[in-house]
Amino acid sequence: MSDPTARLAYEHARALAARDSVHQALTERLLLRCADALDSFDRLLADGATGDVDTYRRSLTLIAGQLERDLAEEGLERVGHVGERAEPATHHIEAVRAAPPGADSDEVLEIVQRGYRYRGQVLRAARVVVAVDGVRKQGTERE
Repeated sequence: MSDPTARLAYEHARALAARDSVHQALTERLLLRCADALDSFDRLLADGATGDVDTYRRSLTLIAGQLERDLAEEGLERVGHVGERAEPATHHIEAVRAAPPGADSDEVLEIVQRGYRYRGQVLRAARVVVAVDGVRKQGTERE
């Protein structure tokens, strides 16, 4: 390959193929981990809720924990925790409430929906309720 353009095109195609191969392998590994959690749900649903409700709830909690742990090992990170300061890049404010004693303004009081980050990129901002000083009775206006 003496033509520099052809050689560059060939190297670019090889690099793309390698990147696609790695991406496919990562995707397959992630999907298999999710499939394990789905299998656990299938077993739980097949057994039914004939037993005691607390045991059923503990089983659901274990499966959810399994899925969350597997996804965390693949790089998925939760965004949004009660007590942290709300940040525009990672939090979507659903509502505001008067700051309770000891809470700072802009402190997250409640998580309405979890947020997630993957490899430093926010996939979904956390939907939160935030403390605000000087909120009127309607709960959304500052004094």
